[in-house]
Amino acid sequence: MKPLWIIVAFWLAVSGALAPAVAASAPEWGVAVLDLGSSPDARQEQLALRDCLELLGIPYQETPSVKEATRRTLVLVGGIPSNTQLDAAEREALYAYVERGGVLLATQVQGNMLFPLFGLTGATPSRTNFQVHFTSPDDPALRYLNRPEERTISLGDPKLYAETIWSTEYKTDSRTRVLARYENGAAAFTVCRYGRGLAYALGLGFKETTLIPQLARSFEAARHWINWFEPSGDVFRLILRGVYEDIVHPYLRVHSITDGKETALCLSHDVDARESFQNSLAFARMEAALGVRSTFFVTTKYFQDSADIGYYTPDRVEWIRQVKGLGFEIGSHSVSHSLSFEEFPLGSKDVDRPRYDLNHPTVFGELRVSKLLLDRDCNQNTLGFRAGYLRYPSDLLRVLEESGYEFDSSVSAQWVLTNFPYFGFRQRALGSARSKIVVVPVTLDDSRGELRTRDFLTAATEEEALRVWAEVIRANAENNATTCLLIHPTDATYKLETERRLLEAIRGTDIWIGDVGTLARFWLERSRLRPTLHLGKDGNAVVVLNVPQAELPRRQALVVEVMPGKPVPRVHDSAGQPVPLQTRTAQGQVILLLP
Repeated sequence: MKPLWIIVAFWLAVSGALAPAVAASAPEWGVAVLDLGSSPDARQEQLALRDCLELLGIPYQETPSVKEATRRTLVLVGGIPSNTQLDAAEREALYAYVERGGVLLATQVQGNMLFPLFGLTGATPSRTNFQVHFTSPDDPALRYLNRPEERTISLGDPKLYAETIWSTEYKTDSRTRVLARYENGAAAFTVCRYGRGLAYALGLGFKETTLIPQLARSFEAARHWINWFEPSGDVFRLILRGVYEDIVHPYLRVHSITDGKETALCLSHDVDARESFQNSLAFARMEAALGVRSTFFVTTKYFQDSADIGYYTPDRVEWIRQVKGLGFEIGSHSVSHSLSFEEFPLGSKDVDRPRYDLNHPTVFGELRVSKLLLDRDCNQNTLGFRAGYLRYPSDLLRVLEESGYEFDSSVSAQWVLTNFPYFGFRQRALGSARSKIVVVPVTLDDSRGELRTRDFLTAATEEEALRVWAEVIRANAENNATTCLLIHPTDATYKLETERRLLEAIRGTDIWIGDVGTLARFWLERSRLRPTLHLGKDGNAVVVLNVPQAELPRRQALVVEVMPGKPVPRVHDSAGQPVPLQTRTAQGQVILLLP
C-alpha cells in the first residue's frame, strides 16, 4: 500500500492539472511574500526575506493569504513550509498556481505534502553542512554568481565548530534539477518544472544566511578577516535578484548606489595615534585635490594609560579642525579605543566628561563623551561612530540611537557576510527590534594582515595591496555593492601614495567615491521611496513613488527594464505628479536618475 502522503500529493497534482476551476487570468505584476504563521521562526524568516528584498530595492506585497499571494507573478514563501502550516485548499492553490505558470520559491521545504510540487522525495534537517557549491551557472537564479567566491560559499568554520546553521538536505526525483550541493553531495538548492511553472526549493533559510550574520554570529564563516571579497551572505540575495529579474517583467528596483553609479567606494581614516592628527590634514588635502571626501573617525583620548599618552590635546585638535574646514566629515572613534570595549557595561546615558569615571569605562561614556568633545571642538553634530579594533558590545546600536548618532562602521564586511550597508538591530540577538542606525561595513583595511600578525599595507606591500583592493572593488561593482576602505593616517608617505594611486586608477570609472556619512544618509533616504509599478491596458508602465516630489530624497535612482516596443516607464510622485528624470543605460539596464 502506498503511503498516504503520496496518494494525497498525486491527487493534488492531478486535480491541479485538470481542474479549470482556478482562474487562468494573467497574474498581477510583482512579488508576493507569503507569510507562514506567527511562530518565532516564521516571523524571523519573514523578516529576513523582507530585509533582503528591501536591501535589493525590490518592491513586494506581503500577505498571509495564499489566494492573494498567487495573484502575483512570483511568490516567495516566508517561513518553513510544513504540512501543518497550509490546509488542503491552500496547498491545492499553490499546486494550481505553479501548474498554470506561476513561480514559487521556498526555503527549507519539509512538508511532504508539497514534495511533488518541488520535485522532492525527502528532506533532512542538518547542522553539519559547512559549504555550498553552486553547480548550474546557466540557470537564471544563479546569473550573478560568476566568481569562485560566489560559486562556493562558507556556512561556518569546521575547524572551530562541530555544528553550524540549520540547513535542509533534499532528495530529488527525476524531474528536478539540482542547482547547488553541500560538501557531502546532498542537494542544497533545486528547481522543478511543474506544469507551465517553476518551484524552487532552497535548503537554507534567509534567517540563517543573512539575518544571523548581521548579528556577527555567523559561526566565523568568513574565509578571511578583511581585505577579501566575501559574498557568502550576499549570494542568497543575488539568487532572489536573479529569479526576480527572470520572472517579473518589466522589473523595477531602487538602485543601491548613490547617483545610480555601478558601485561605491567609501573612504575612511581612524585617527587613533598621536602622529595621525597632523597626517590627517595631508590625506585630506590629497583627497580634496582629487575631488573626493572621506570620514575621519577621531579618538578623543584625553588621558594617559599603559597603552599610550593622552593625545587628544588642543594642538592636535587644531589639525582636525582644519580637516573639517576642507569639507571633510569627522566621526567618533570612542574615548579610550579599548580592546575590551565589547565587554564594557552600558552605564548611564547622562554621563559627560566631568562625571566619566575612566577607571570604570562604559558604553554610554565612550559614545557620549567622545561625541560631546567633538561637537564642542569641531562645532558640529557628530553623527558617525566606529569602534576601536572593530570590537563592539551587544547593545551598541541601541546606545548609538539614544546618544544621537545616525550611522556606524564597527564591523567588517567579511564578519557580517555582506558588502551592502544595512539597518542593524538594537541588540545582537534574534528578536531584537530593528535599529534606525545605518551600518556601513569595513571591507578593506591597511592595518589588518592575514592572521592579524602583520600590517596589510607596508612600504614593501604597496603593489599587492593595490591589486587586492582594486579586485575587491571590481567584484563588488558586479553586484552593485559597496566597498569601504580604512587607512590609518599613521604614515603620510607610502600610505598616502597608495591611496592616491588607487583613487587615480578608479576615478574615471562608473564609481561613486565619498565619505561614510553621505552613503549612510543615501541609504536612509533610499528606504523612503518604496516604488510600485503599474501596467496600463496598453502595456506601458508607470512607476509611483511613496513620497511627494517636494520631499524626494537626493541622489537616488531606479533600475527598470524597458520591454520591447515600449517606452521608458514614466515616474509619478505620491500625488500623481510626473517626476522629471535623467535616463542612462548601464550594464544593459535603464537607470532613471531622480532630480
